[in-house]
Amino acid sequence: MKVSQCLFVTPTPAKSVSLSLTSPAPSSRNSVREFWKNQFHAAQTAEDEKDKEEELPADRRAGANSEAERESEERKPRFIPGLGDEAYWVGSPIIGALYVLQGDSFLRISVGGVPTESARIEKSKALARAAIHGLSLRRRGL
Repeated sequence: MKVSQCLFVTPTPAKSVSLSLTSPAPSSRNSVREFWKNQFHAAQTAEDEKDKEEELPADRRAGANSEAERESEERKPRFIPGLGDEAYWVGSPIIGALYVLQGDSFLRISVGGVPTESARIEKSKALARAAIHGLSLRRRGL
């Protein structure tokens, strides 16, 4: 795979934006989709299997969520509908990145200086839409 990265620095460095585009190397057309599958779908499959094996009785389930388990749950990729072929937000309430699969490439966008996670997600989605549009124009030679 080949990765192209840009860091858009603002006068306040904490408000900078990073963007990377991962695309297949000329010799391997499936590498990006394989990476995507391993990154976002293998973990879900493993979690589904773990959940099936560890079904707790109702009286034990209520106290099962420790702080560490809640933090781990917050860091799991969250599906973002309506963006590219598939998109996920990965992060915590403090920092995160949006990953968007489009064709045989994917984008990673991280926006700094935005106080709430929901606002960071929305800003990242808007940037992803613009980047996807630009990529589609470039691929068509426009």
